[in-house]
Amino acid sequence: MHTQHLLRTAAASLTLAATLLTTGVANAAAVASGTAGTTPGWELSLSGNSPVESLKSVSSVSEDLAWAVGRKAQHGVIMRWDGERWSEDTAPGLPAVWEWSSVSAVAADDVWAYGMVNRIQALVHYDGERWSTVPTTGPSDDSWPEVPIKAVPGRLFKGGNALYTYADGAWQTFALPRLVDIRDIDALSADDAYATGMRYPVDGGHPVTYHWDGTTWTLMEEPPVRAGTDTAKIAADSPDSVYVAGWADGPDAGPPVPTVTHWNGTAWKDVTGSLAGLYLHAIAPDGRGGLWATGNDQSESPRSWPVFWHYDGTSWTKRPGATAPDGDTRYPSYSFYDLAPAGDSGAFWAVGDYSTPMDANGDQTVNGLIERSTTLPLTAAPR
Repeated sequence: MHTQHLLRTAAASLTLAATLLTTGVANAAAVASGTAGTTPGWELSLSGNSPVESLKSVSSVSEDLAWAVGRKAQHGVIMRWDGERWSEDTAPGLPAVWEWSSVSAVAADDVWAYGMVNRIQALVHYDGERWSTVPTTGPSDDSWPEVPIKAVPGRLFKGGNALYTYADGAWQTFALPRLVDIRDIDALSADDAYATGMRYPVDGGHPVTYHWDGTTWTLMEEPPVRAGTDTAKIAADSPDSVYVAGWADGPDAGPPVPTVTHWNGTAWKDVTGSLAGLYLHAIAPDGRGGLWATGNDQSESPRSWPVFWHYDGTSWTKRPGATAPDGDTRYPSYSFYDLAPAGDSGAFWAVGDYSTPMDANGDQTVNGLIERSTTLPLTAAPR
């Protein structure tokens, strides 16, 4: 679900981590007492030379337990958070793959990950002690090999060129019309899930959104997005609050044009507002009726810092992420591909990658990047 974005985009933008770290302590008392209007800032959790060069997906079950997946060179990597640091998951049973592209954790002993090697799908499950390979169904998706998965108690959902559900050891397949690909899935329960994607090609095609009711998938009303928008992300907060997002190429080779639409249980509404200049790769409900969005910032005169946008239900605010000490400072070099709650604390994980400055030979190193949100007073973001 990220291959097209990697091919069509550069990386994102950046500001100074020192600002986040120093102001966070000073404002902790006001935040804790509830007297300050707040929105999270971000701090580094993984950067520099590590076992992973790019992370595509993250999922947690508590503040002290999370997984993030990606690759280094042509080797799939699963990282695990133990409450203090990220390290490569060494539990037995993982097959060799080129990349792990999606992870979904339900509990400490119920974690799923999806990857690919050649044209062969790899689906694994962690039971708290080891990983086991689970037979999948359907052909590999040649158009979008990084297909989404989402697990909830009692059921696993999988996208791609069909919609698949897995429960009690059996797969159920819901066929899709020709040229339709599902790019993202979110679920509230085993009987309430949402999926989005496109009938391709983007030019001349249209977005599709489906709802799962526990028995079958039903095509929903088409979201009102700008022509040429590739809808690739969905986030469900409740049956009356579902977001679908994507982006279109900007006119005259200008910055990309993102779109976010909101389903209120009855109809869609465009809530894009001032959100702009973003190759939008990830969205997540903030747990308070709002939404986080991130990806690659390509606004006019972009600077080399990671960027997050927050929607409070009315308007958008642009927020800086934390910078890596070895990150490129001359050009946009930061990309985030997934967002997920970091347990029940209200904090979030963001995962992706960034590049270092070019060396004398014009070469760059790409490093995996993980950031975690902190709570800071709402202030204007740098422009």
